[in-house]
Amino acid sequence: MTNIFDQKSCNRNLRILWIFTVCMNSLFMLAVIVPYYQNQLNLNFHQFLVAVSAFALMLVIWDLPTGWLADQWGRKRSLIMGAATYGLGFVALLYSSGFYSAIAAECVIGIGVALMNGAHTALLYDSLLAAGREHEFRRFEGFRFALGLYMCAFSSVVGGYLYVLSPRLPLALESIMAAIGAGVAILFVEPPRHKRIVEKHPIKDMWDTIKYVTHGHKEIGGLIALMVLTFATTKLCMWALQAYSKEMGLPESYNGWIISATMLLSALFGHFSHKIFPRAQGRHVLYGLLCVLIGAMMVAGWSIAWLGIACLMLEAFVFGFGMPRAQDAINKLAESSRRATILSTASLAGSLGFVPLSQVMGWGADHFGIGPALMLHAAILALCGAGAFVMTQRAHRERATKA
Repeated sequence: MTNIFDQKSCNRNLRILWIFTVCMNSLFMLAVIVPYYQNQLNLNFHQFLVAVSAFALMLVIWDLPTGWLADQWGRKRSLIMGAATYGLGFVALLYSSGFYSAIAAECVIGIGVALMNGAHTALLYDSLLAAGREHEFRRFEGFRFALGLYMCAFSSVVGGYLYVLSPRLPLALESIMAAIGAGVAILFVEPPRHKRIVEKHPIKDMWDTIKYVTHGHKEIGGLIALMVLTFATTKLCMWALQAYSKEMGLPESYNGWIISATMLLSALFGHFSHKIFPRAQGRHVLYGLLCVLIGAMMVAGWSIAWLGIACLMLEAFVFGFGMPRAQDAINKLAESSRRATILSTASLAGSLGFVPLSQVMGWGADHFGIGPALMLHAAILALCGAGAFVMTQRAHRERATKA
């Protein structure tokens, strides 16, 4: 029997997608995951960052296979399986008793997220396209993204208070929300799938980009290096905030408000990025933002105080304001046929860059405390950032001379 996909089916998918987004972005554990690892699993901050790195690696490894599966198997099935796997990962974390079981749980969570990544956007676009409403995609995708961000902020606050009542309660509730999300996904109407351009694995994209930037495009390579240092650090700041607040002796319920405020500020800075220093060029923005991060981490590390919390929260400005500018800088330098690949590589490199940088900070925090660890990371940023600066400026002058 032929599957008829009409306006009614499209509207049904939109309503279900909003509910699904709420369920899957109810991240009650986000603001208290570090205290949970330390107090319930008896793991240190370094071990926590190792587990988070395993999660990040799962996203990289499974990026293409899960995208192919969503194309072949269907967006609906991919979302159901992703939500179910994601929820099982949190159940596994709930019953974890040590380092290796926590890593295994994070890997399962990562696979679940990979299954959903792209599938929800593809389902939205294919639904609108089948109903002749593809021109509305940007509006609805923007709403979906904002809805997810607002739910993250709201659930972070709630999770902080739930943790005080019972450390396992946020984790249990997040598992339940994932199960509800999987159940809700069953109600999707599978839209007709449209043929896509054949994709390569992101690791292959990275290798192609390395060859591209080493053959006459070193300025792009410098920008990517700056992006890796900058945006891997913003990820680290999110976790460092929780370790920092613990060293200050703040109640876990405060974490929810701090993380929620950070996420909302990042959204606001991203939304109004084009109005902040509108004439600043991309590479100059990255130079400045890297200096902001170095200064913020030095101040935060020098004395554990509320000023340090405010400094670490500057990552909201760095990410929200800096990411669009960095992408614009690459767009202006890269050939049109290479832009998507290079931007994808920059994002992937940022995730991979997080792995070694997080291990150094984790080691420093466990041996000397979060303050010295932040100062050590600032020193690494300054040293590596200086190299990226010299590389970018030299390549820019060479390009200007040839022009």
